[in-house]
Amino acid sequence: MILGGFMDRQELESSLYEIFKELLIRKESENTKVPVGIQNSLFVSSMNIQEHPMRNVKKNLRMKYYNVLRYVVLNQNSDEFVQTRLSKYGMLLIGSPDIEVDESMVKADINAIVNCKYMPWRKKYRYGILSDIALILVNKEKVEKAYLEIASFIQKNQQNSIAEFYTTLNEVQSDITRFLWSENLISQVKSNWNFYDLVEKRVIVSATMSAGKSTLINAIIGKKIAKTSQEACTGNTCYIYNKPFEDNTTYLCNEECFYDATESELENISWQNDSKIATYFRALDTPSKRVCLIDTPGVNSAINRNHGRITKKALTNEKFDKVIYVLNANKLGTEEEMAYLKWFVNNVDKDKVIFVLNKIDDFNVSEDNILESIEGVRKDLNLLGYDNPIICPFSAYFALLLKMKAFNEKLSDDEEDEYQLYVKKFSKPAYDLTKYYSNSTPEDGDSELMIMSKRCGLYGLEKILFGGAV
Repeated sequence: MILGGFMDRQELESSLYEIFKELLIRKESENTKVPVGIQNSLFVSSMNIQEHPMRNVKKNLRMKYYNVLRYVVLNQNSDEFVQTRLSKYGMLLIGSPDIEVDESMVKADINAIVNCKYMPWRKKYRYGILSDIALILVNKEKVEKAYLEIASFIQKNQQNSIAEFYTTLNEVQSDITRFLWSENLISQVKSNWNFYDLVEKRVIVSATMSAGKSTLINAIIGKKIAKTSQEACTGNTCYIYNKPFEDNTTYLCNEECFYDATESELENISWQNDSKIATYFRALDTPSKRVCLIDTPGVNSAINRNHGRITKKALTNEKFDKVIYVLNANKLGTEEEMAYLKWFVNNVDKDKVIFVLNKIDDFNVSEDNILESIEGVRKDLNLLGYDNPIICPFSAYFALLLKMKAFNEKLSDDEEDEYQLYVKKFSKPAYDLTKYYSNSTPEDGDSELMIMSKRCGLYGLEKILFGGAV
């Protein structure tokens, strides 16, 4: 249902279209790109409203604001994901996620929030509402319809201002300082839309059992998302998507969907179906890139022989840019490993493969030699048909601890002890992995975290994978 406003709907849309077109033509002449429509983008979007400017206004106004927001949003999309996002606004603004929209008051509330002609300082609320709608819905087609609905309540002599704001919201780059009250919300909307416009880089991760595949995935993400115990090993394909910025929320869709998945829900994923997870990938030094990590089962599971078939099917049928093949540096050249590598060389594009020699942190320099291990792997791969394989020595566990430390995540007592041990260990020349990467030269001013990320292989691996740390 759409409530009547001040203008006839057809007249309004025609008027707004002309205003909007004129503004876009003006901006296009300045070579400003306007992003195209976003489809199915909710799952890889972020939303953080803890510092929302409405949280500090009077409760009566907060209730009106939420009433308008909920009404307009649900006119466009009432699915579970959208309602979950709305509930966060309900908790923040009125202390309840479940309040029903009072439709008898919607028109009055819209006039109070969006079209209060006797209180011009409230004009900022219309920009806030539109920003919040875009943050919740994400889909540009639905956002545009919501914009037209809101605009229908605004007096004709105010149409230019809302059209100009909507144009600003749509631009990839624009001056948003004119809308200070909504600046943080606008930035989030733009981050979501710009992020979705990026080309997604898809990376399959494959290994035999106990190579440290899940720990490596967690190191790239910077969080304990993939489960590392044998009991919780990957049993089907799991797609893990990056999000544009940190909102401290992880989405999980399997047999059920959880839009704020807990550690317990992640631990108890059902492997009867493929899973999809979305969370922010923590980056040490660069902006977020659009990435999908495809986690596949260990190919030599003694418990479930079907795991190998699932992985081979993914490698055969999925579209991907890179494959990380994880090798356990302590168990090289096993019969199972060599059998899988023979299949691998015949079925996976050699130019897309990166071999990661993991668990270097378990080496003892009095007994093990990193260079000899790398050369031994290279020789085996040469015999299989890899002329110039990319081999990355790596400590996935130390890399994960580094990212957790960098983002102030509290380590357990054991993890803190291990972190200090690895800092000491990788400070020694024998464990310094920078010599095996051409892109990890130490620089003046590097922090301890950056130095260690280069020495353990994290920085170099992410440069190879993504052209820069995630």
